[in-house]
Amino acid sequence: MKTKDHYEMREYNIDVLEDDKDSSFHAKGRPYPIYPSKGGLKPNFLRDIVASALQALPVNVDPIPRSIIQDFGLPSLYDAYYGIHQPKDINEADLARRRLIFDEFFYLQLGRLFQMLESLGTKIEKDGLLDKYRKPESNAAYMQEWSSLTREFVKALPYSLTASQLKAVSEIIWDLKQPVPMNRLLQGDVGCGKTIVAFLACMEVIGSGYQAAFMVPTELLAIQHYEHFNNLLKSVEEVECKPSDLQTGDISMVIGTHSLIAESVEFSALRIAVVDEQHRFGVIQRGRFNSKLYNTALGPRFATANLDETSKGDNYMAPHVLAMSATPIPRTLALALYGDVSLTQITDLPPGRIPVETLIVEGNDHGFENVYKIMLDELQGEGKVYLVYPVIEQSEQLPQLRAASADFEAISTRFWGYRCGLLHGKMKSDEKDEALKRFRCGETQILLATQVIEIGVDVPDASLMVVMNAERFGIAQLHQLRGRVGRGSRKSKCIFIASTSNSLSRLKVLEKSSDGFYLANVDLLLRGPGDLLGKKQSGHIPEFPIARLEADGNLLQEAHVAALKLLGVSHDLEKFPLLKAELSMRQPLSFLGD
Repeated sequence: MKTKDHYEMREYNIDVLEDDKDSSFHAKGRPYPIYPSKGGLKPNFLRDIVASALQALPVNVDPIPRSIIQDFGLPSLYDAYYGIHQPKDINEADLARRRLIFDEFFYLQLGRLFQMLESLGTKIEKDGLLDKYRKPESNAAYMQEWSSLTREFVKALPYSLTASQLKAVSEIIWDLKQPVPMNRLLQGDVGCGKTIVAFLACMEVIGSGYQAAFMVPTELLAIQHYEHFNNLLKSVEEVECKPSDLQTGDISMVIGTHSLIAESVEFSALRIAVVDEQHRFGVIQRGRFNSKLYNTALGPRFATANLDETSKGDNYMAPHVLAMSATPIPRTLALALYGDVSLTQITDLPPGRIPVETLIVEGNDHGFENVYKIMLDELQGEGKVYLVYPVIEQSEQLPQLRAASADFEAISTRFWGYRCGLLHGKMKSDEKDEALKRFRCGETQILLATQVIEIGVDVPDASLMVVMNAERFGIAQLHQLRGRVGRGSRKSKCIFIASTSNSLSRLKVLEKSSDGFYLANVDLLLRGPGDLLGKKQSGHIPEFPIARLEADGNLLQEAHVAALKLLGVSHDLEKFPLLKAELSMRQPLSFLGD
């Protein structure tokens, strides 16, 4: 292993070749398996155990049908196990690795798609779903096919939609008209206008007499969306939503947090559920909208009338689900996470957006003095400043981290002519609302905050962001934070302060690029899928023993195609009993997708 200026041997193994058998097994040029020590088990012992297990391996037992193996040029499972542990050459080892990676991806894709089919009632719906995922995602509804409400709303907007936004709306509305529930991911860079696209999808459903739900991860964002939508719909009377109003159909659209998926919340005719910042919710939470069925054969207002388990028939349909993400997710990661998702991407930004200047600064005394000078210049020019911290309180375990609460007095003293505010996740909802309101209206000019502001906070005249200990954040997350400035007409800056010189090179990519899709791929390569999305919760990001999403994306695509092919032959996999048994063992069918 190479360190700063020399090579260091961390673990090694010496074998003495005692007889001809050993000599032939370790023939020149043949790869030699090395097993790392685990729990006191030595590499030699592990190699002997594996060799014994290989001798007992059945030759002709392979859960994946022969047609799939042949179509995708895979070795048999028997050959793959021998090839990975006792390969004759590197090529055989590579083929074996390819088969084992394919299996990891294939069973994940098969399980996710199987669960999706199980939630549908009729063969027509199941065939329709599989057909939709086989075809390129280029279907779109022309504007003249939109509802009159949606078209009138577009005309009344105080700005024009970009070509990419219009294309996204068209793709979504096409999906809304299909006989199977939509499961679509809408993604785009910071500030590209995803929210208005989702809102137009809600208008399309409401225009047909059905209901829409808009679920967000925080109360702060729910209130912000509510105020924004009310400004767009100035003639709509403001009402306080009660669960009973949703059940009777008196409410056409509701905006809320995860309380919307509570069992006690019943809808009259929920046709679309929008999940904003979808990676903040678990797979199970997102899936709970599927239980809120509506009857397509009844009038919208009474679509869920007298619905019980025994009455769920062919006329009942789960609502369409539109998930949104401000962290652009590479397609390979989206497939691994959801399997059955359709992707819509907004690839351009509204005209007039001024690029944010990005600076990477080392967190020494000289660096901080320069940053404070830039802050003072911005404040004297009537700008507003975000100071973002990795933690709220100072920690004895991590004394090198700057903390928002601990810095509050020092920043207030240094910039004594300006007022400071504090915003973090442990504050009560009304306290957070008040802190943000005061910053928006100019009562405070400096807002010390944690990454709680990463999601959806919109203060157009905020023109400078400074992120402390920036190395503690992922590249994609820093890009999202950067998107909180540059939302108005002022020229804006974003400064990332790195605690160590070693972390400067990783952060430099943010100086060179403002493309969220590119940066998301960089983050996937640097930190893996868990850190890209900011969470590693169970059931959220699959763990693969061999496969690496950042390197094996092509195999994931092939596994997805193979899963679609088999489910097209047998929706319930009854024609492939060995495969179904293997799938059940790997991913118990009652818990697939949890």
